[in-house]
Amino acid sequence: MRGLTRARPVKSPAKQPTRRSPGTADALRRLRALAPGDESRLQEFFHSHTLDTIYERYGGLVATMTTERAHELVGVDQTRDCALAIFSRDGRTIHAVGRYCLDAAGDTAELAFVVRENQRHQGLGTTLLQQLIGTARNRGLKRLWAQVNTHNAAMLGIFRRHGFTIVPEPGIALVNATLVLPSPASPVRS
Repeated sequence: MRGLTRARPVKSPAKQPTRRSPGTADALRRLRALAPGDESRLQEFFHSHTLDTIYERYGGLVATMTTERAHELVGVDQTRDCALAIFSRDGRTIHAVGRYCLDAAGDTAELAFVVRENQRHQGLGTTLLQQLIGTARNRGLKRLWAQVNTHNAAMLGIFRRHGFTIVPEPGIALVNATLVLPSPASPVRS
């Protein structure tokens, strides 16, 4: 993910219970911004992934998460980029991570998220995506985009349900998923 410019300062997303979905109790998890001090939790989360998840999320290019890389990922400038996680109620375990990073233009961001395997199909990816979209819209971003492996049906389904346009990349097993965001003052179509 790339991000080179500064956006307008905005408060970090507040700690809040995750939204209720079938089989999920709000009291079990908390959504909050990643912060310094979360490095070991982020490393444990990364190392909990199967090889399939690493391939789907990172293109198979990452085999480990060093302390230095974890420090970079939890220490993002939350007024510019956005890095969120859904934690266990006690804050010890990360169940899902989502983030976006601004592109050079400063009004478009690359988006990515991943959910721990044993926590999937409980609405955590949807919760992260909705929070990231809302934060991006409130900050005045015009567009969110992601590259997704064509075999990642779950991720493509979430993006389609949220109005992303899906366009295949010629000659490779990736698609671009793009969402044009209405300005904060514009009415949202349902």
